[in-house]
Amino acid sequence: MKKKLYFILLLFIGSALPSCKDFLDEQPLHSLTGDNAIKDLSTAKAALGGVYASFQNDSWSGALYVAQATKSGFVNITAQTDYDLTYNESNPGTNIPVIWQSFYKSLNAANFAIQGIGKLSDAAVPLPERTAMLAEGRCLRAWIHANLLWNFGHWWAEDADAYGIIYRDEVISLKNVLKARSTVGESYQKIYEDLDYAIANLGEFSSPRYLSKQFAKALKAKLLLYRGGYRNTVADLQLSLTLVNEILANPSASFAMESNLAEVYSNAWDSKENLFVRYLEDDGSRASKGGFTYTYGIIYGGDRLPLPIDKTLTAGLKYGADWFKADPRWPIVTGAVRAPETWDDKQCYCFKKLARLGRYAGAQANPKDEKYAAYYFRYSELYLMKAELLARTGAAISTAIAPINEMRSKRTNPVLAPLNPQNSEELMDLIFKEIFMELFMENGSEMFATVRFKKDGQPWIVAIKENKAFELNKLCWPIPRVEMVNNTLMVQNPDLK
Repeated sequence: MKKKLYFILLLFIGSALPSCKDFLDEQPLHSLTGDNAIKDLSTAKAALGGVYASFQNDSWSGALYVAQATKSGFVNITAQTDYDLTYNESNPGTNIPVIWQSFYKSLNAANFAIQGIGKLSDAAVPLPERTAMLAEGRCLRAWIHANLLWNFGHWWAEDADAYGIIYRDEVISLKNVLKARSTVGESYQKIYEDLDYAIANLGEFSSPRYLSKQFAKALKAKLLLYRGGYRNTVADLQLSLTLVNEILANPSASFAMESNLAEVYSNAWDSKENLFVRYLEDDGSRASKGGFTYTYGIIYGGDRLPLPIDKTLTAGLKYGADWFKADPRWPIVTGAVRAPETWDDKQCYCFKKLARLGRYAGAQANPKDEKYAAYYFRYSELYLMKAELLARTGAAISTAIAPINEMRSKRTNPVLAPLNPQNSEELMDLIFKEIFMELFMENGSEMFATVRFKKDGQPWIVAIKENKAFELNKLCWPIPRVEMVNNTLMVQNPDLK
């Protein structure tokens, strides 16, 4: 038994965290060992840098968000089990165990930083700065736990539901590796405690490379919206709206909408629209990370993306191709890209807002410093959230659509005409479609929207999948077998054994 436990500890602790010296200001710690103990301000910053560095992999970007888009049914890119929601413990799909491992590796790094910083003396780091660093660590931990709940737990369920997260606030050791799941209510409570501490003690936004008070508010607002929107919990929705309004009421010159959508994506991590974004380093594997694995890793042809350049992308869309293609954003967010390797001159048609040209443009082997980033939160999402929250809390139709029209008015490329829904059903449909067209494959927003928005009385996911039966319990992924075997207190998600 101890050998098995030791094996799983190695998964979480033994792997070195990747370098991100080109993006982060502080070089991260590369492993969680006694030699890397947090002793002063420099090592404390390095430990926090190690958490950010752990996000720089495909499991925190392409593999995750493309799988979520496939689950929504709008595309069929990753494993067929994702599209059909037929995964289970013995057949989890290609990336699921790796995503789980990546989440807990990041969580372990966050707890390492929090524990070490919390033990520092005033002489090592003065209390005000230490409090701010703890707030940053706790916000990082909340972000990781939120992703675990959204992907492997019953985020939509009532408080008493048993299928929450394994909440961890300590570095994993042989003494604590066995741990049972929290209920859904307990999971939210713990995440909110970390976020409330971050909101009270984190600094104002200064750079999208790091977390801020505004991001802590935005994350809490999203958690409240996703669950409250599905359950129609007015108190959650009203609190979410308050948080969104607080962010919008505190503008920053360095965090704002940009007029040119094409430049948002070409600027990548340097775009002013980013509240939190991750750099994907050119370490020899950026092609798969930044290109999002669907771009180069899937077989060409059929109705699966990416498609040969002589086909239209709409052949790869399962639903909604007409309304998506008719939108002025379509030619900006989709188009032809070339494989990044010098030996591969294939082109394919895909969502170029994420893949773009690869490392080399055209047939010539001329290096091109393409910026690849994972967009965790952009400014436009504030307007989308506000519109939905207003609609769900009883605002007039004209009031609810106003934030989206304000967002659209700030674009000059492309020019987006104002929307004018005539009834509540049309209002909700337009908000839903805006979420898809503005945020598709950036941070999972479209998948969660397909569940909480309704079409003809059913979740949109039913309409998108052409009336295919939808089982809510199968929306989350199965707990990977390695966890089930090594953590005997773990209970598998229902219907996914």
